[in-house]
Amino acid sequence: MRTWPRRFARILLLAAILPACSHVPGGPAPNLDYLSQQQMQEGHFTYVYEAIEAMRANWLVVRGTDSFSTPSQIWVYYDANRLGGVETLRSVRVNDVAYIRHYNGIDATTRWGVGHSAGVIYVSSHQ
Repeated sequence: MRTWPRRFARILLLAAILPACSHVPGGPAPNLDYLSQQQMQEGHFTYVYEAIEAMRANWLVVRGTDSFSTPSQIWVYYDANRLGGVETLRSVRVNDVAYIRHYNGIDATTRWGVGHSAGVIYVSSHQ
């Protein structure tokens, strides 16, 4: 009956160690909600849409539907100005962008308000 606390301690130890082993040693875990200009340039992309489509395609997909008559869409903001839907990214050049960040529906609604339940792709031209 004394083995239960030891087994529990081993499980806790493994739970603490395994997340640290899930990425390349010596480097930070990749941020899947962020793309830098350098990452996009390394892929030799010209337009932001191409980079997102190749590197973070899930950003372009609306999760579920909240209304059949007026479904939500993913909004694109460029330096705090709303550009429109994801198609507007086809005209934004990688060289004009410092970074891109994806906000899920909950975070986008918290930051920008009602009407952002499908999420936001935020494009910044400066660090």
